[in-house]
Amino acid sequence: MAEAFVKLYKKMLAWEWYDDINTKVLFLHCLLKANWKPTRWHGVELEPGQFVTSLPTLAEETQLSVRQVRVALDHLNMTGEVTSKCQSKYRIITVNSWSEYQSSDRQDDRQMTGKRQDSDRQMTGKRQANDRQMTADKEYIDIKEYKEKKEVEEVKEVKEEKHIYGEYGHVRISDSERDRLFNDYGEEETMEAIKYLDEYIEMKGYKAKNHYLCMRKWVFDAIKRDKPNKPNKPESIFDAIMNA
Repeated sequence: MAEAFVKLYKKMLAWEWYDDINTKVLFLHCLLKANWKPTRWHGVELEPGQFVTSLPTLAEETQLSVRQVRVALDHLNMTGEVTSKCQSKYRIITVNSWSEYQSSDRQDDRQMTGKRQDSDRQMTGKRQANDRQMTADKEYIDIKEYKEKKEVEEVKEVKEEKHIYGEYGHVRISDSERDRLFNDYGEEETMEAIKYLDEYIEMKGYKAKNHYLCMRKWVFDAIKRDKPNKPNKPESIFDAIMNA
């Protein structure tokens, strides 16, 4: 019995006895009680859709009174849902059109099950594909945001590295640039060049684009040519500084 089942269709909502609670309960009970394969009971051959019972037994199983069971059974007999044969000690009830409620051939059910499983697999596959795409998009966004953040931090770091050097308020070079000048020209010469560039920029009232390149290309050459005096033609040096 554990393998048996019955099929109920939504069209049952339009059944003429659907609003009669007792008749509906009894009919559903008959569907569930009916044998789903040929069987034998006390020498009586029972076909699929039949079962042996009695009015008191049906009353006990459905929690209805015997009178309520009798009336409901009369309804079902009258409209052809079931046929009831009364014997001396028992009653055989037959659910008419049993094949509509119980399929002895499970092929249709297997096909329906197969279609449902295929549909479930397709939905699962689509969901997994969507999840993978969302994960890939999120990873791409995370990587992009990381790169952008890193670039911003690097630019910020470079900007913060550029600062006014010491007491010479017009000269802006980084510590690393200062160290390279120390290494290439010497510490004393570099400090003299920084001082010279600071005085020159203050005198002209302008700022060079790149003080580090300015010092390498022009200031040290000017100092070498006219040390310790300032160059004779500051205008020409200034133009060179501004274009450095």
